[in-house]
Amino acid sequence: MAYAGYSKLRALIVDDFDSFRMTVSKMLMDLGVTSIDTAAHGAEALKLCKTNRYDLIVCDHNLGKGKTGQQVLEDLRYHRILDPLAVFILISAESSRSIVMAAYDYQPDEYLTKPITTRSLQRRLDRLMARRDKLGPIQRAIDTGQTDAAIELCRQEVEAEGRFAPQAQKLLGQLYFDQGDLEAAEHLYREALEQRPLDWAMLGMAEVKRAQGEDLSAQQWLEETLQEHPMCMRAYDLQAELCRKQGARDRLQKVLNDAVEVSPLAIQRQQQLADVALENNDVQTAALAYRKAVRLGENSVYDLPEVHLNLARTTASLFQEDKTLAKQLSRDALRVLAEYEQRFGKTPEMHAEVRMMEAQIAAGQGDKRKAEQLLSDAQDVLTEEALVLGLEASLELVKSYRALGRYDEAAELLKELVSVYGQQEAELEKIDRLLEEPVSQKNRQLVAEINQRGIGHYENAQYREAIECFDQALRKFPRHIGVRLNLAQALLDKMADEQTNETEVEKLNDTLLFVSETITPNHEQFRRFRQLQDLQKQCERRLKTGA
Repeated sequence: MAYAGYSKLRALIVDDFDSFRMTVSKMLMDLGVTSIDTAAHGAEALKLCKTNRYDLIVCDHNLGKGKTGQQVLEDLRYHRILDPLAVFILISAESSRSIVMAAYDYQPDEYLTKPITTRSLQRRLDRLMARRDKLGPIQRAIDTGQTDAAIELCRQEVEAEGRFAPQAQKLLGQLYFDQGDLEAAEHLYREALEQRPLDWAMLGMAEVKRAQGEDLSAQQWLEETLQEHPMCMRAYDLQAELCRKQGARDRLQKVLNDAVEVSPLAIQRQQQLADVALENNDVQTAALAYRKAVRLGENSVYDLPEVHLNLARTTASLFQEDKTLAKQLSRDALRVLAEYEQRFGKTPEMHAEVRMMEAQIAAGQGDKRKAEQLLSDAQDVLTEEALVLGLEASLELVKSYRALGRYDEAAELLKELVSVYGQQEAELEKIDRLLEEPVSQKNRQLVAEINQRGIGHYENAQYREAIECFDQALRKFPRHIGVRLNLAQALLDKMADEQTNETEVEKLNDTLLFVSETITPNHEQFRRFRQLQDLQKQCERRLKTGA
């Protein structure tokens, strides 16, 4: 049935092509819409939305230079400019899964692919406007805090079994949950699931179980949701929340990694993946995710200064692990550092910190003279301003010293930081990333537990399992000499016990090379290190002779 209220609507059409704006305007006028504004780009659209109330916005995804249509919607929602009852239709010539998934993440009322016709547009609009008129009073009641009235209106629509009863049922479940009536919410979701495996009802069950403290049951519901609806991004988000609550950072990283594989253009998940990977000392994953987040952040309200700095930080750190990848990322990292102060503001400490990161990257690229000059510039700023560095900048100074081979100065500064922050557990956890052995209580316990599991596997000749445990510990604490030597021992014994492959040989060589570059002759494990080096040489001779 055709919608009868088009003449009362105020519409906005957003597209960078005049011809498309004129075409859609003509379509809407043919439907009876008389009040129509147009905008040629995102900035103009946002300006109009701030001064006018629109019932309908038809926006192209590709708007040329500046914000995309998705970012316009993102901005409208973020700043709460969009009327809750306004209908937002995103139109695109793109049909790739990544574009579509990113668009749906921001929940436009409809996503249409070009070309569109008056008939196809009317068919969608008839349904959308009828839904708005039917559910609008419910949404208004929710927005004005009249929860009981909203519940009653939802019940009436559900009981009437009208066209929009399923949407009213979904709203009702959320209202019960928000009120804390978990029993009513669970009953509603189970009733809905008796008909078919609806994603919103399955997610509702997961949220109810989590609120009841039944995390295992909540996790099972989320896994079942993803089996039935593998592109349900909210299920990934809820899984991530459960992992955070449980402190399961490795599992959290896997969940976020799975999520960005499904929807790679979602900036906030890329940022979250990067942050968690950095916490887990998975520098490669962190650096790649930060680069994606920086690129996605252009013109986005979710662009964050810290993400830009962390791209540079992780790129600099990556020179220790993968020089080839680090060099590939260096161009982006240096660009964000060059633009940082202009984009996000300039302070003496930040200026010095930016120079330190540039120094580390220059050192990684082999330009030691430039690196020394950049670090000298940073230290001049610190001296001139008589600045006392905060922890983050101090850690950058440690990394800069190390990048330039000034290990004694790095060690002295680390020792000072441990003393200064000795009673602050959160700060010590950050310092742990640069120490040979962690000093925070949490990380000492963590590395001890993982290492002990590895030793247990090793003593039972379960070398693969032992190697996996030592690898896990080193991902978190890569400078831990004891764990590295344990890994080398397990690799050597496995190679003696089983057929050797090139990957294991390379891993053994890299492990002992790292130790050789950091251990000192007076270190308590130096003798063990030399013994393992001798065993390594014996292993190499055995492999060459085939004995």
